[in-house]
Formats: sequence, structure tokens, C-alpha cells
Amino acid sequence: MDCTAKLSVIVPVYNVAPYLRKCLDSLLGQSYSNLEIILCDDGSTDNSGAICDEYAQKDSRCLVIHKENEGVCTARNAAFQKVTGDYVTFVDSDDFLEPNAYETVLSAVQEHAADACFYGWKRIHADTGQTQYTFKGRTGIGTGEEALRQALLFNGYAGHIWNKVFSTAYWKQDGVIRLPEMDPAFAVGEDCEWLVRMLRPYRNVVFLSDCLYNYLVRSDSAVNIRKFTEARLTEIPAREKIAQEAAAVWPALEDPARAKAYARLIQNGKLAFRLRDRHAAARIKPHLSKNRRSYFRCGEISLTQKLKAIAAEVLIRFT
Repeated sequence: MDCTAKLSVIVPVYNVAPYLRKCLDSLLGQSYSNLEIILCDDGSTDNSGAICDEYAQKDSRCLVIHKENEGVCTARNAAFQKVTGDYVTFVDSDDFLEPNAYETVLSAVQEHAADACFYGWKRIHADTGQTQYTFKGRTGIGTGEEALRQALLFNGYAGHIWNKVFSTAYWKQDGVIRLPEMDPAFAVGEDCEWLVRMLRPYRNVVFLSDCLYNYLVRSDSAVNIRKFTEARLTEIPAREKIAQEAAAVWPALEDPARAKAYARLIQNGKLAFRLRDRHAAARIKPHLSKNRRSYFRCGEISLTQKLKAIAAEVLIRFT
């Protein structure tokens, strides 16, 4: 394979000192070495920033940005300004990759002259070390539309951006790479909303079912905190925007986007019921009817799952 292509790896960092070294070691130990690793310390109050500086001193491929805490979207946007690679990808700073991840991905991209690559992932539970395989994505080649469809499927490539590599060629103007910015209004669902916009010009995407990314499930992570915050509730407008943006470019994808939105509303609504959080439930309820039909006509979802959703919606409406 051609190893002259540079891959920019964006790593937003915030208070992950116990996990950060393993993440960075997995990047520096990649069998594909032509990397530009952009670490954006988003105002960490633990030792994370110092760890970033330590790794930058010992490996010139690491570049560090220190900024005040404004959230993951602004951290990624700050890193976008430093991207010079032929390709760009993302890693969450508590996760890690298999040693051959980027070699495998870029080899497939080059073989198929692809604009992007989606690849498999698995969950690692931090408390127990248990590995959980739920990924069921397809293998092959598809368009940007098919790529977004795969991202919206349940137990597929998902709307995350950390298991995807993108060519920067479409975003280069006058020799400068200008990636679409992430919307800081969304603290949850922000990556999928950005993904819809990112995929618009892409014509050829390769799908690899190899599980090369290890997603760490932490009880204290931003997506696993068992309470509602305003930040968590931003997923509601994020999912609405995803459906609208998908429909504007690929009308057939509005239904899958709204089916996923309904599933997320039900999941958050069940949490609101358990916590007896009437404020959160009141924010969720108006959006259920708008997305319900898409969920129930989705052939990917079993009858059992649909019946459970009906029961859950009844509970949510009485919260």
C-alpha cells in the first residue's frame, strides 16, 4: 500500500487521565505510522493536559492544543484548524484501537479508491473488562447515501465518528482544509448531525466489518450518567436536525433517521420515568408522535421491540 498519505487523528481530551495513556499508546503503536495526532485539551482539571504535553515531547507526531472548557464540539472545531492530512479520523480519549486499525482501513480505502471508510467496533466494559460484540454492519462498497443509512441502522456502524475515516480532498480550498464545523448547541447526537453534512459530497465509501475500534463503556462517562441535564436533552433537537438534513439531501433516509430518533426518545423517556423527572418527560413527549410512525414501519425492528416501545411510551406519558 501507499504509505505517503497522512492521516490526521483528532483526540478531544477532558479529565481522562486514568485512560489517556492507553489511548495514546494505541495510536503511537499503529502499524501505519504516517499520522498527525491532534490532542485538544478542553480545559482538563486533572493530569490530562500534562500527559498530552508529555507525549508531544516524546513523539513529534503529537500536536497539543490547550483551551478553556467549552465542550467536545468546540474542542474538535479547534483541532479542525490544525488538520493537514489527506484523511481525517477521530478517537475518544478513553478508547483505544487495535494495532493494525489504520493500516487495514487505509489499505481498503486505497484498494477501492474510496472517499471514506466505516469500520467495526466493540464495547469494552471498564468495570469488568468484559468485551461485548453487538456490531452487525455489512461489508462492501456504497455511496454517501448508503453510508448514512448504515450509520442509522441499529447495531450497525452507528452515527459515531470515531470508527470512520474521511478524505479531506473535498474540503480543501486554496490548499487549506476547511472541514464543516460541529454544532456546539448539541452535547449528545452532535457527531451524527455532523456526519450527515460531512457525507454529502462523498460518492464511494468502503465498509469493513473488522472490529478495529474499542469503545470503553464507563459508568461515569458523559453518555452514561444516570441523570438528566440540559446537555443530555440537546439530543432531542439534534435528532430532529439529523432527520431534516438527511431528508433534504436523501429523502429516503428521513424514515430511518426518525426511527432512530424515536428509539432514542424512548430510551431517554424510560430514564425520565425511572427518575420521576417530569421536566425531562415533558420535553420528550411532544416529539414521540412525530417520529413514531417511522419506527413502527421499520422492518429492521422486531415485533417484540415494537411492543416494548408501546409499553414504554405509555409509562412516559404518565410520568
